[in-house]
Amino acid sequence: MTAPLVPDAQLRGAGLSSTAQRRAVLALLVGRARPLTAQQVHVELNRSGRHIGLTTVYRALHSLTDAGLLHTFDIDGQRAYRHCGTTPHQHLICTRCETVTECPPEIVTNWLSELHQHTGFTPHPDRLDLRGVCATCTGP
Repeated sequence: MTAPLVPDAQLRGAGLSSTAQRRAVLALLVGRARPLTAQQVHVELNRSGRHIGLTTVYRALHSLTDAGLLHTFDIDGQRAYRHCGTTPHQHLICTRCETVTECPPEIVTNWLSELHQHTGFTPHPDRLDLRGVCATCTGP
């Protein structure tokens, strides 16, 4: 699978300088359904001929995350990274295959409104991760 090219504008729009390492890490993660750990990113970049050190991968992942271009997930006790949109959204995380799907915002808005009406609790909808089993893993 070849990752799509990531425009420099996306990095600059997030306030980051467009380095070759950041472009390579971001390009690898764009369009992926499953988050990758730093070690997985490092292995995949090296397999593709981009020899970037593990420390540099960690630095790129942290700066991309801090800039809001990546989200972090706890997968089996390890931090994993996934490219996400910059608008507030929620994630549905499959505990079997580790696929992350972004939930349609109108569903979450309705649910959070109903939750507030019944409990008085006011959640912060900017990030919500819901774990369960996806339709593919539950099968017909």
